[in-house]
Amino acid sequence: MTTFNLCIVSDSNIIYSGLALYCGVATLSGSLGFEANHEAILGVLKENSDITYTESSGSNSTVTVDSGMISFKNNTCTVTVSLFPPYS
Repeated sequence: MTTFNLCIVSDSNIIYSGLALYCGVATLSGSLGFEANHEAILGVLKENSDITYTESSGSNSTVTVDSGMISFKNNTCTVTVSLFPPYS
């Protein structure tokens, strides 16, 4: 499968930065799933929602966020978030 660059960051740490196969988020407009070469988009994450992603190795992870935003452009997905403890 084709990968894309995924970076999930908060104001204090990098949660994930690397190649991914998939990233799923809940936005104010509804749930969105991203794979390689997705069209450009900018969105606001739904409060108290989960980000799920699959690393290029096939490992799946979930991060619960307080709030945030997502950008996908030029095969790069950047998610900036405000987190609940223990991440913050």
